[in-house]
Amino acid sequence: MAGAGLTPGSLDPGARRVLDGYLAELEAALVGPNPARAAIVAEVADGLAEATAAHQRRGLAPADAAGAAAAEFGGAQLVAAGFGAELAVQTGRRVGLGLLATGPLIGLTWLAAALTNAAAIGQQPSAGLLLVPVLFAAVLAVAVPAAVVSVLATGRLSRWLPTSPRVAPVAAGLAAALCVAGDLLLLAGLLAWTVTLGGLAWPLALTAATASAIRLSLAGRAVRHCVVARQRIA
Repeated sequence: MAGAGLTPGSLDPGARRVLDGYLAELEAALVGPNPARAAIVAEVADGLAEATAAHQRRGLAPADAAGAAAAEFGGAQLVAAGFGAELAVQTGRRVGLGLLATGPLIGLTWLAAALTNAAAIGQQPSAGLLLVPVLFAAVLAVAVPAAVVSVLATGRLSRWLPTSPRVAPVAAGLAAALCVAGDLLLLAGLLAWTVTLGGLAWPLALTAATASAIRLSLAGRAVRHCVVARQRIA
């Protein structure tokens, strides 16, 4: 741990330029939640500042001391790779928690819209439309356990469960991909309902569609993040 107040910003400008370049490259190479990335960069910055100060005390010029400190730590890409497993776990946990937190609210919105729409038309939906909730339930039957696994594999239970760092991002990525499929299914069902039956309760239907469209976009990004995080595990 570096001494109090010892950071790249408190060093000589020449040393600071060298370390700032190194830290910028490190931050760009890290893949994971922003708070976790920031904490890693801050930790490495402290170590670099301390090592630079030590080299200066041995007589090296500030810029040379910073270069020597960076060389001791290794290339930024190599250092980032060393944090790959940690960030992959945190990525999986963050995605899993997000899906579990938002899923029930979006599901209740769709349920309210479906019940209101059914009451508005006063007739039985077609067999094709009735298949939508059945398929969506099948999606949930896999997506929810996958999201739960991504959280359990990174929490306190992980101390007793022999889990690999790959479990969380893989499970979270699967859950997010299924959410994409589920939201596409719901939106397609809403479109089919509008065309064949009409009688939509527009405020609720629009709210449900908007919620799914937002989650669709975020879940798609989450899938990509989980895939990249999984690939960064050494």
